[in-house]
Amino acid sequence: MYRSLRPLAATAVAVLMLAAALALVWMVLTSGILSPSSVAAGPTSPATPVGVEVSPDVEPAAVVSGGFQVSQPRDPFRPLITEDSPVAGQPGTGGNGGTGSGDGFDPSGTTITLQEIRDVAGVIRATVIVNGISYDVGVGETFAGSYKVISLTSTKGVFMFGDSAFELSIGQQILK
Repeated sequence: MYRSLRPLAATAVAVLMLAAALALVWMVLTSGILSPSSVAAGPTSPATPVGVEVSPDVEPAAVVSGGFQVSQPRDPFRPLITEDSPVAGQPGTGGNGGTGSGDGFDPSGTTITLQEIRDVAGVIRATVIVNGISYDVGVGETFAGSYKVISLTSTKGVFMFGDSAFELSIGQQILK
């Protein structure tokens, strides 16, 4: 009985192997891996930005440029909670009843404050304070060395520092 099943099993295995080989050949041919144009083309030029269509419920300041994400940066190597972190409600540790210093983190760097945004003859201008120096800037302008205004609305602005985008509302301050 087993001898009569061997040729049938061998035939079934051969058919499955042939089907798998044909599927593999079909996938290679249709993917374009072997086409001469993909081999000879080499690296492509970077894409040029095209106008971004914004839905009516999204404010223009939320759209920055290309693939940049608007968020406040955080040092990923600095722990969120340390042994010296304040505990709410305990006097002397930064809770409700104390004036503790927490983890002793002393911020240093450049402080940027968006002081005001105003309309000057139909052009939106902003007053930005960088380390105590006031700058009157508009969209597209560079100020304080490496900062650039990306967009402004009546209540907030989007700025770039190098390739890092950040957003400030009127009165808000950030440490870079």
